[in-house]
Amino acid sequence: MADYTRYKTETLQKMLSAAERKYYAETVKSDLGWGAGMRLSKLPSLKSWERARQKVFDIKAELCRRSGSTIHK
Repeated sequence: MADYTRYKTETLQKMLSAAERKYYAETVKSDLGWGAGMRLSKLPSLKSWERARQKVFDIKAELCRRSGSTIHK
């Protein structure tokens, strides 16, 4: 898990929105072309998708820790 404790909460919220956009873009790449359905079934093995997903989860975990709740929306 990356260390996001040094950032302000407002900065983390901006980083989260950018990370969610990146995660979404990695999840639904439109330039895959014909036969993308079979390749998308192997999506979790893609490193860029895993990094984007992990960054979103790490930032959400830090925001949850700061707010004191167990689930961050």
